[in-house]
Amino acid sequence: MALTPDQEEVKSESERSQEDLVALDRQNRSQLVALYDRAIGEMRGRIMAIAGARNSIQTEALAVLIQQLDNELQKLAQARNKILDDGIAAAADLGARPFGQRIGATAVFNARSAAIERVRTFQDPSGLRLSDRIWRLDRRADDILRTQVQAAVARGDGAAKAALEFVQRGVPVPPELDMAARAARPEQVAEGLASSLSSGPGNPLDNTMRVLRTEVNRAHTIAYQGAAAADLDTIGTKFMLSPRHPRVDICDMHARANLFGLGPGVYPHGRSPLPAHPNTLSFEVVVYRDEVTDEDRKGKQTVVDFLKTVASKDRQGILGVNKNEAFEAGYLPASQVRSTWRAVKKRLERQQEK
Repeated sequence: MALTPDQEEVKSESERSQEDLVALDRQNRSQLVALYDRAIGEMRGRIMAIAGARNSIQTEALAVLIQQLDNELQKLAQARNKILDDGIAAAADLGARPFGQRIGATAVFNARSAAIERVRTFQDPSGLRLSDRIWRLDRRADDILRTQVQAAVARGDGAAKAALEFVQRGVPVPPELDMAARAARPEQVAEGLASSLSSGPGNPLDNTMRVLRTEVNRAHTIAYQGAAAADLDTIGTKFMLSPRHPRVDICDMHARANLFGLGPGVYPHGRSPLPAHPNTLSFEVVVYRDEVTDEDRKGKQTVVDFLKTVASKDRQGILGVNKNEAFEAGYLPASQVRSTWRAVKKRLERQQEK
């Protein structure tokens, strides 16, 4: 049965909402990069000012420098939190927006508000809430600041004193002492700190972008789901792979399996697996009751049924190498398809002990 004009409009508005969220993601990332660039520039200025005309950071000035740099980190955190808060609110608006004509302003507002609150209270598999993850970001940045700056200054100061003794004795300064002394020069300290905060492995900027994208996508998803559920002609939502989906993973199963007899990738309200994993921009689209066919109903399958239809190589992408081996050996039940390999391994070890 064909959709009504207003149902078609919801579908069209859903596409626009997704496009707008992608644009919001780009904007957020651009703002974060600019924010970190400004903060790093301020820190560089603090370091150079402390060094002064001697072009050297003295050990006795270290505590003052650390305090100044820590103040800049706190300003950075405050500005980052505003980007995060604004991004979550904007994403929730975008998620609920497509259903405005179908469910009314009050229901849209409720879906938006519930999504924002859910993002704040959601606990990941490790039991961490958003506030916990933000605290970890701040602690990591503070650890980098203190460890790197203190170590460079202490190492350079010690090397400078040792080098002076060599000079006073008329002995050539060993190259390694000269290198250590150079590491404490203000420009080197500033460059090292900038790299660790924004470009080194596991740097705070990348981790912040990961949290921001994850939570903004979560807000959009939950608001969309809530608004869709308020439309009484709907039956659920369809999981959609991102156009930039790089390789086969658990998302492919979510998008292809017909677990409820509603069609491939279609989930009843409250059963959607989205977001499937962190740092993703995945979407779903509402499904109306009249869109479900007899073929969809007859094609209902279990998780195990679906996995049996998938080639081993692709199934490895969905499950991981170890879990796929367990599946092929008949040791992976449907209840543990989304479990970590560690949890699956523990269960297998317990079974072997019996």
